[in-house]
Amino acid sequence: MTSSLQLVTEQFPLVRDRVASLFESDDVFRELCDDYETCSQALGRQAANEGLQRELGALRLRLETELLRYVQDVERLGIRK
Repeated sequence: MTSSLQLVTEQFPLVRDRVASLFESDDVFRELCDDYETCSQALGRQAANEGLQRELGALRLRLETELLRYVQDVERLGIRK
């Protein structure tokens, strides 16, 4: 399991199987996971810079929302990936 996939499945355990399936079959979803990992890592390195930490925290929340929306849209529309 790649580190970005592991991070996302740990963050969203209730949709773990769907996340793994999308990660393997959907390039856009995989890029979102990679972006989420990059943002999370950057947030961990910026503890001393409060302004940047707030910005990265907000970005991570937006990425989490986008990841969940993507999973929901695929399920709602019945798209098989």
